[in-house]
Amino acid sequence: MAIASATVKGGFFETNGVGTLASISGEDGQRRWIRDQLAAKGLMGLRAIMDALTGAAPGVTATKNYTVVGAREELGGVRPVDTQVLVNRATTAADVTEIKSELLSYATKNTFGANPPANLDRNPLGTR
Repeated sequence: MAIASATVKGGFFETNGVGTLASISGEDGQRRWIRDQLAAKGLMGLRAIMDALTGAAPGVTATKNYTVVGAREELGGVRPVDTQVLVNRATTAADVTEIKSELLSYATKNTFGANPPANLDRNPLGTR
């Protein structure tokens, strides 16, 4: 992602000799939200598949393991560390289709077509 820059036209920064300002990371709130959601345990498997498919054709192996402290009946003592396998398989063309339909479908604009439903009382809930 390119870093955005802005030309300073006056005020505090121009007074102090700054002619341009660049964005820190070029990352917006929605990208951070998606990144944080994919970092959660429930979607780590999907993230591993997406990482495996980045720059590669389907067929690459996607793996992601997660370690947790194991349960024990007694209190105290050394507790075992268990490894949960979230994903460990070869990627397929169906994975690409699923990622596109799940993640990229939110980028499309939904419309009602040529005849939107009547909203006669202008209620934001759309009741008639």
